[in-house]
Amino acid sequence: MQAYLKKHDPQFSCHRIKVNWSFAHRKIDIQFEIQKRTGPAWQTDPSFSSDWLKNWGLWNKDVFEAFLQLRSTPDDLAAPYLEIQISPLGQPFALIITEPRKTFFPPGKLDFYSSVHVEEKIWTGSLQLTLPEELKGEKLYGGFFSCLSADPREYYALEPNPENNPDFHRPDLFLFLEES
Repeated sequence: MQAYLKKHDPQFSCHRIKVNWSFAHRKIDIQFEIQKRTGPAWQTDPSFSSDWLKNWGLWNKDVFEAFLQLRSTPDDLAAPYLEIQISPLGQPFALIITEPRKTFFPPGKLDFYSSVHVEEKIWTGSLQLTLPEELKGEKLYGGFFSCLSADPREYYALEPNPENNPDFHRPDLFLFLEES
């Protein structure tokens, strides 16, 4: 499947974000391309590591994010979901969210591979991962998001929330990410 992320605020967008994904048998393969139209250089922090357990706060810099939730039924909005992020430097971060903004923990094990390539105005990346055992269910729902530098900071989502402030932790807005 393929989609373009929408800017949370419909004003002029400094970035264009394309995402491709496929899902089968608890494995998801995601590729993304972020093109910078205007704005400052990519905002990164080399002090973050390659260990996804140690990168709390990575989202304060430029990141691409995937929120992935397995559901037994389409209405199972309370099912836990995986939040995984990657920076332009390839630094990852991951959490299992059981109650948005209240209850979360790092996955017990995370089987994933990622790669990034950055040129002046184009950032491409890929993530391949097996959904962790903490996620139960058969059907994959989720969203893709990005927090990016601009003036002011820009937020993008597969399905943006309607409120003024961006909120990615909205399982009610997660889309069915069909099996390939």
